[in-house]
Amino acid sequence: MRLRIENTTEEECRAYAKALETTGFCLHEQKEIWAGNKYAGGANLFYTYYKADTCVYLFWDASIYTVFITAEPLGVLPNTRGDTPLDNTGGATLTQLPLKNRGMGYVVRLADGRFILVDGGDYDEASASFLYAFLKENTTQEIPTVALWIFTHSHSDHIRLAGQFVVDYKEKVEVCAFAYQFPDCDKISVAMESEEQMKADIEGFEKNLKESYPNAATYTLHTGQSYYFDGLEIEILYSPDDTYPAQYTSFNDTSVALRLRFASGKTALLLGDCMHGACRRIAHTYGEYLKSDILQVTHHGLIGGDTDLYALIDPEICLWSTSEERFLGKTPNQKYQWCLGEGCCDYNRFIRDESIRKRTHYPASETTTIKL
Repeated sequence: MRLRIENTTEEECRAYAKALETTGFCLHEQKEIWAGNKYAGGANLFYTYYKADTCVYLFWDASIYTVFITAEPLGVLPNTRGDTPLDNTGGATLTQLPLKNRGMGYVVRLADGRFILVDGGDYDEASASFLYAFLKENTTQEIPTVALWIFTHSHSDHIRLAGQFVVDYKEKVEVCAFAYQFPDCDKISVAMESEEQMKADIEGFEKNLKESYPNAATYTLHTGQSYYFDGLEIEILYSPDDTYPAQYTSFNDTSVALRLRFASGKTALLLGDCMHGACRRIAHTYGEYLKSDILQVTHHGLIGGDTDLYALIDPEICLWSTSEERFLGKTPNQKYQWCLGEGCCDYNRFIRDESIRKRTHYPASETTTIKL
């Protein structure tokens, strides 16, 4: 069940949260985020409650005076902050995987030698082999262990490698948990894509995950959630919760945005393929809270970004999940001129303008590892 209730106040949201508690719901986690900008009318509120076999996620967006309520069957819930202290033990890294085909893939190496993966890219045997070799080379354990594999959305250039990797390497790599929120293709309408094809892709993907790692936990990503690991907090800043009940133009509209907050104080904001509407909403909802050291430029540097959002993030380092050729605009396919800011993609021109700030840019033609 999903509800979107407009023209609500912070006090009404807090009162509803109290009402849940009086009916027997237990509070799992609560967060408040003050945006510090002209759009937000107060603190953004996030609650997770559970009772019997039901979980309720509550999010009040201070920028649009709207509360979003999602109720779903109770599954596994992530640890709370108190369960996993953010000790600064050092040694964490963030790696942008090279593109052999298309898509995007990121690897966080935790201080304890385990990994967090985000997406992975489209499948080809060389890319899968490279990922395994990278994990094997950079682990301190006998068998590489993926503590969590997150998927921003269900497009093939983000999930297909993982869907086959778990089959090919299930005896060589341990995966403890997966996390995503994919749409129910029987209940949504997508203007420019086939719901039937995407449904088949998702079903095949989930089948491989469950058969290869039957004991792995599966989390459903929701706005406001945090996932805690040794030296790392993963914040879910945007999810399909926030688009309900709008029609989707493409499955990019179901993309999740997340931020990695390391114990060192460094931060990396990954936007997946969030499109313009989502990027604008993120900017309005969180404001100055978004300032981050590293930005994964949304949608491979193509259409979808937002200048206000990039200005608020104001990164020192930009990760571009596209080839160097496309990053430089040197391709017969003219749409990659958008990476340079052409075709009304002024947000890319902004983020690359050295008169505003000199930034370091890394396209995904080769492996890039950043120490954090």
